[in-house]
Amino acid sequence: MNFDTWLLFSFAVLMIAISPGTMAVLSMNHGIHYGKKRSLITGFGSVSAAMLLMLASAAGLGAILSNAEYGFVILKWCGGAYLLFLGIKLLFSKNDGKGLHLEQKTTQGTPKGIFKQAFTVGISNPKDLLFFSALFPQFIDMSLPQLPQLLILALTWAIIDFSFVMIYASLANVLAPKLTESQKLHWFDRFSGAIFITLAGLLITRNNN
Repeated sequence: MNFDTWLLFSFAVLMIAISPGTMAVLSMNHGIHYGKKRSLITGFGSVSAAMLLMLASAAGLGAILSNAEYGFVILKWCGGAYLLFLGIKLLFSKNDGKGLHLEQKTTQGTPKGIFKQAFTVGISNPKDLLFFSALFPQFIDMSLPQLPQLLILALTWAIIDFSFVMIYASLANVLAPKLTESQKLHWFDRFSGAIFITLAGLLITRNNN
């Protein structure tokens, strides 16, 4: 793989990472509630999901899903249902009336739970399988060994994906003191919940084509 091809791929992934999505919302929520250190686990969960989707695409699952309507629909509904669950959970989160303090929130959420949530959100969109299946072949030189090229593309994706998860989490964490001081953290949860519910609706209702 020549440098120009890699640079073009990196730019494409960068544009995808910048665009807001479910993982960006989750990263911000984790950054506010759990802090930057625990958000590292969020990043690992996101990257792990992406790597699994890449492997599935490389194994041909993306091509199978593109021709198997029912399999795609089932995965789409499962992903939408999980996003809906997260949205409802955040939307109806309770305020204890004593104010919200970051130091109290950072004691909640086990590493396993944070990872599981990030992984599930990351893997809940079956369209990513088709995306990887469509994107990778555009940057692979078939005249050269494919495995080293796939590893380079996967590593590049992982670094950029992890970096932007941490950027979103860190920016949100910087805002956390202002939100807690002004008693607005509870409303941020509700806003995040509304976003997740909206994204769930878009995932479920959008056209498969």
